[in-house]
Amino acid sequence: MAAALLGGVTFAPAAARASGLDAPIVGPGDAGPTTADAASVQWNPAGLAFVKRPQLLLGAGLILGRVTYQRERIGRYQTPDTFQFKTPLDPANIDASKTGFTEEVGATPIAPTGDAFLAVPVHERLTVGLGVYVPHAAALSFPADGAQAWQLREAFIVASFITASAGVRLTDRLAAGLGISYVTGVAELSKLQDFASLDEFRGAFANDPINQPNDFGPDAPTEVRELDVLSRPISVKRALSHGATFNVGLTWQTTDALTLAAAYQHGSRMRYVGDFAIDMNDPLFTQDLVSQGLQYKPLLQGDAELTFRLPRRITLGAGFQASDAFRVDGFVQYVTYSDVDAFVVETRSPDLAQPKLGIGDRVKVRLPRDWSDTIWVEARAQYRATSWMKAWVTAGYQSPASPDSTIDVASPDGHRLIGGVGGELEVTDGFSLLGEARLQGILPRTVTESDHDLGNGTYGMFLAALGGHLRFKF
Repeated sequence: MAAALLGGVTFAPAAARASGLDAPIVGPGDAGPTTADAASVQWNPAGLAFVKRPQLLLGAGLILGRVTYQRERIGRYQTPDTFQFKTPLDPANIDASKTGFTEEVGATPIAPTGDAFLAVPVHERLTVGLGVYVPHAAALSFPADGAQAWQLREAFIVASFITASAGVRLTDRLAAGLGISYVTGVAELSKLQDFASLDEFRGAFANDPINQPNDFGPDAPTEVRELDVLSRPISVKRALSHGATFNVGLTWQTTDALTLAAAYQHGSRMRYVGDFAIDMNDPLFTQDLVSQGLQYKPLLQGDAELTFRLPRRITLGAGFQASDAFRVDGFVQYVTYSDVDAFVVETRSPDLAQPKLGIGDRVKVRLPRDWSDTIWVEARAQYRATSWMKAWVTAGYQSPASPDSTIDVASPDGHRLIGGVGGELEVTDGFSLLGEARLQGILPRTVTESDHDLGNGTYGMFLAALGGHLRFKF
């Protein structure tokens, strides 16, 4: 039984929710794998080799969004305060109101963002760089009593990079680069955990000394899910992660007009370690089964560990300077979200041990995700109106990673369209102001084949990023 409670901390973190994990913008809007500026630390370290003067980029911005979900219950559910744990249900216990579409819920994330990049040529062929930036972030807050509560109530997850890089020109036109990153993150999550979905819970009830037949487990029918007594609030707080990764790249200025680039960003294992709490304040868990050897405190607390992988990325880019005033850049990025096949959660607390039932104080649980690899395609057209002013427009597309079977409100993923506009004003020879507005949203997605009716319904998501940078050249 304690194993089931431990297994209950199986969040599907918004911080790893396919393309929704990616921050809408990192660095200035005119940066990319084929450009040569301080933001090459993040995009392609080989680009640093073509930076001719020391350069500092300082950026700040605001991310605004709207995520919506209208759940559609396709299965049958019993009234939430009954205790029939084995099918077939007594018809009197079927809740006729739990069918079809529920009231729409929404989250409106608002979060500041910022970054800093430095590039310093130390030799005619070698430039070193340093960057501090946040490529992955999510902040969601849904109604605590909404129909999505078994998927997610609140989430705040950030993964930040501190990267040291170097780019070296192998020839006058060909350069290679390498970056080493320290990856740190913070996570806080809360949801309702349905203990009826756990295999350990099935055994704890069905075996001696409780001996109550049930249909609990990962494949539990909807008829025994989402009961009040088995839906316990769970939260993970103050979870921190530390890790490392690297990126490498090549830049080839084939002619004065055409630049080709290739970059590889290695994934990183995220291991968030923090505290968990489970509200067990119900007589079923605190007093009714004492004679069978089961008794928990009203509030259980202990240590939690959540692990998953950030995916790898392969980027191919091309840039063409059509004239002194007009330039086009674009890239295709392949992201190995299939690396994220599951989230693994381990929880530890002496309060979870139930010696009479042979239950220890820790358990490790694997939550399948089965994501697919994705493609990100983006193009930017840039026009320099004068020697001191330029503007650009951006358009792009990202394919979804979450299949219908495992999507939920913690991963509101879909076919994503991207657009943006921006510009740079060169105030002096060594100082520029840059600004950009970037928009992205998924096409409305309706799901009817979610495993066990957990994520069926209609999903929507829209994000806007407003940012500005100061560019200093020394």
